[in-house]
Parts: sequence; structure tokens; C-alpha cells
Amino acid sequence: MNLTKPILRVTAIAILPAIITYILILYFSVKDGIDPVLVLRDPIQACDYPTIVGMISNIGVLMWSSATAICLFSSTSDLVSNIKSRQMLLFGGLLSGVLCLDDLFLLHDRHIGQNFIYVTYAFLATFILIKFYKIILKLDGIAFLLSVIFLGLSILSDKFQESLFLSYSTMQLYEEGFKFIGIACWLFFWWRASRLSINETFDKQLSILTE
Repeated sequence: MNLTKPILRVTAIAILPAIITYILILYFSVKDGIDPVLVLRDPIQACDYPTIVGMISNIGVLMWSSATAICLFSSTSDLVSNIKSRQMLLFGGLLSGVLCLDDLFLLHDRHIGQNFIYVTYAFLATFILIKFYKIILKLDGIAFLLSVIFLGLSILSDKFQESLFLSYSTMQLYEEGFKFIGIACWLFFWWRASRLSINETFDKQLSILTE
């Protein structure tokens, strides 16, 4: 059995990128005067916090990443034959991936202007809705709409918290609650969209075989 090709493939696609990423992160941490141990360890472990600290945020990131993986796998495999559905799943996967990275690294809070990134997200979500509205309505328009509504309420809570005369802690409860529900609806929609698109392909293949 020739193992050269499989070894080269996993090396090029998995091992080398992992090594390069690992080394680069450690390099920049040392360059910025950060103890590499702090980069290697989990924040909860490094700060000696209870496990529950940050749990809602962590689960949210897991849901974003799940939606990303589901969409990208479905859109790049042969399980979905409808080109329009594959395009929609690809856009959904890419947007979910960006949202995941934003949530994980707090891009909109620390690195990119909130107004710019919120407008960008609104534009991308509107683009997906307009371009694929027929498919979205066919698959589960309610789930998509609810995800956008809850995520939108989270953004509005963040932007106008000072105008509502409520304490920061109270507004955080609303903001993060809306966001958490919105992510759950977002994951549900893309899971359902992927499953129904795959089932549609199987049904078509089955009908061809039984004719």
C-alpha cells in the first residue's frame, strides 16, 4: 500500500498549517512581551476562574462554528445537487465563520469599528435574504427571520444601552440573551437548510433510479 500520497495530503492540509499557526502565535506573543504560557493555556485556567465564567459566550462560539462547519461541508460536497442551494450554504458558512471569529476574538469591540462591522453584517444578511429568499422561505423562513430579529435586538441593545436609562448589568442580560437565542436560531436554520437540501438530492436520485 502506497502511503506517500495520503501522508503528503494530510501534511499539506493539516500538519503544516497547524505548525505555522502555532509558531506565528508564539512568535508574536514573545514579540509583544506576553508570556507564551498565557497564550497556550485556556483563559479560565490562566486567570484561575471557575469553569462557568464565560460559558454563555463559549457556547455561542461553539454554535457559530457548528453552523460554519455544517454549511461549508454541505456546500463543498456532492450531497447537495442544487446549485442555488449550494451557493446559499456557502455564503451562510462564510458569514457564520466571520461571526464566529468576531465573537471569539472580540473584533467589533477591540479591533474594528462597531458601526462599520454592524452595517457590514446587516448588508450581508440582507444580501443572502434577497438573493436566496425563495429557497429560505421554502426551507424555513421563520427560523431565518427569528435569528435576524434576535441578533438585531442584541445589536440595538448594545448601541442604545445608554439611552434606555438601565444599568450596564441589566442591559448586558438583555443584549447577551437576545444574542444567544439569535445564534441558536441561526444554527437551527442552517442545520435544517443543509439537511433538507441533502434530502432533496437523495429524493431526486431515488426518483431517477425508480423510473
